[in-house]
Amino acid sequence: MMGDGDRVEIDGGIMEGGGQILRVSTALSCLLGTPLRVRNIRAGRSQPGLRPQHLSGLEMVRDLCDGKMEGGEIGSTEITFTPGKIKGGTHAADTKTAGSVCLLMQVAMPCVLFAAAPSELHLKGGTNAEMAPQIDYTVMVFKPIVEKFNLTLDCIIKRR
Repeated sequence: MMGDGDRVEIDGGIMEGGGQILRVSTALSCLLGTPLRVRNIRAGRSQPGLRPQHLSGLEMVRDLCDGKMEGGEIGSTEITFTPGKIKGGTHAADTKTAGSVCLLMQVAMPCVLFAAAPSELHLKGGTNAEMAPQIDYTVMVFKPIVEKFNLTLDCIIKRR
């Protein structure tokens, strides 16, 4: 991680080189109000760059905080993200694929916990994607933990 002025620079290809570094760094950028650039996005994957589920999550966080994003296209290996103030309200994301709703939740939930007003997320996508938390784990293990932080997690599974 290197700084460029006030912007944080992240190499998305380090360690396992998947989407987790993108999700965590974007959520932290939103929470801290610090501009971010992530390069080499998913460099360790067979199809590097943003996939639909990653882009959906980034767009939702951008909308949660009235932020700005450059490079937000499928296949992009670099984005810049400039967050604004986290607001409440209803926000939706749809992977439009079998991409994981649990991973969408990972990028957005930290942000809504610190929103200026109550927030509601509507997430649509896959329930049991490879290399992602499974929906049953999320409902049976994660849900009871986050509800201790005054967060309500309702999950309606229409189909697996």
